[in-house]
Amino acid sequence: MEPPFPGMDPYLESTEYWPSFHHHLAEELMTMLNEQLDPKYFADVEVRAVIDNVSISSSSDVYPDVAVIDSDPQPLEAPDMAPSLVAPLQRVALPSERTRSRTVHIYLSDTKALVTAIEILSPTNKRGRGLQQYRQKREELLFSDCHLVELDLVRRGERPGWELEDLPPTTAYVCLVNRARHDALRISDIWPLTLAQPLPTLPIPLLSTDPDITLDLSVAIQDIYRRARYARRVDYRADPPPPVLSSDDADWLDTQLRERGRRD
Repeated sequence: MEPPFPGMDPYLESTEYWPSFHHHLAEELMTMLNEQLDPKYFADVEVRAVIDNVSISSSSDVYPDVAVIDSDPQPLEAPDMAPSLVAPLQRVALPSERTRSRTVHIYLSDTKALVTAIEILSPTNKRGRGLQQYRQKREELLFSDCHLVELDLVRRGERPGWELEDLPPTTAYVCLVNRARHDALRISDIWPLTLAQPLPTLPIPLLSTDPDITLDLSVAIQDIYRRARYARRVDYRADPPPPVLSSDDADWLDTQLRERGRRD
C-alpha cells in the first residue's frame, strides 16, 4: 500500500516506529548512493551509540525512548554492614539511555578519506546531552574538508544549527546541504518543508573535480514504507505523535487520511 502523504509521514516519528525507520532510511540512502557513485567512491553506514539523558521532570519537550525512573528515590539499606558505613541515600548517578545513531558516509575508495557525511537526525540529536554531542560533531564537520548533508525529519526538539533559527513557522522538516570550501566560509543551502510538501531531491557533493549526484528522498521513503509494511502497523485513526499539529495541518492530515481510506 502506498504512503498516505506526499512527503514525510509524521506517524513514523513515534518512538514505536522511528528506530526501525531510521535504520531502514540509512540503509536505503546508502544503496541509492552506491548505485550512482563512480568506482572511486563508496557509501557506507556508520552506527554509533549516543547517550540520551532522561528527565524526571514533566517537561513536554522530553520524549524518552526507554526509561525506568523512580521519581521519589528512597534510602536503601545495605545488609550486614555497620550503621556508620551505610550511606543515608542512594540514587542513580546517570539516568540515561544509549541509543543508536546512523550516518551515511561517502568515502574515497583508495584512501578511505571521508568526503561527505549525511546525518539523519533523531530525537536524541535534538535534546539534552545528545544535542550537545551532535552540535560538537557538527562543528567538527564544518571545520573539516568534509561536505555535510543534514536530514531533519523529526518535528520535535531543537534544531542544532544557528542558521536554522527563525525559519518559517510552518516548517515541519528541514534538509540542508553544506559544501566544504577552501576559505573559512561555510554556507548552508536549506530546504524548509511544510508537512504537506513532498521531500526534495538533494544534490550530494563529492570532490570538486566531480559533479554532484542526487538523492531523491521521496522515492526513498516511499520504497521503505512499502517494504517495511508500515501501512499494516500504523494506526492512522489516532493523532500523530507530539508536537501537536496546528489546526491547518491537522485538517490537511485528516483530509489526506480520509481520501485514502485510512480514516472513516
